[in-house]
Amino acid sequence: MRIWKITAFGLIMASITGCSSSGFLEESPPKVYLEINDHLYEIKTGTYCWKNTCVDKAGPLELLKTEKPIEVKANESLALTIKHKRQPNERHIVQIQNKNEVDVPLKKSKLKAPSKTGTYYYSYSVWWMDENQKNVSNGDALYAFVLEVK
Repeated sequence: MRIWKITAFGLIMASITGCSSSGFLEESPPKVYLEINDHLYEIKTGTYCWKNTCVDKAGPLELLKTEKPIEVKANESLALTIKHKRQPNERHIVQIQNKNEVDVPLKKSKLKAPSKTGTYYYSYSVWWMDENQKNVSNGDALYAFVLEVK
């Protein structure tokens, strides 16, 4: 009888904690890293909706107000890395400089640093869209980082 109770309790706990319809076990979105020459820089997490929680944070400029820019060379290759079993299936990145926003081409999570010297802010938005239901997001997050092109 005791073994049956332990087994039942274990199955109930596994179904509660380990089985969600979205497949996400973490309580918050995964960390994102900017990879430059085999060095990883963790970037800031902004606004997100994850599991049953939505958190609203400041926009990228305000979020990065106290962050030291990551120094890069002009046209240097950069990669955005998400250490998560399930990768987002929609991505969008915007570069912000002097309050001007420009969409940045992103190919397989790779991009190039700007060609001109200066400080550039980035807003990286990702979505984990449901593969079975159209226009349903299982999670989304905005990440931000700042570059200093030398």
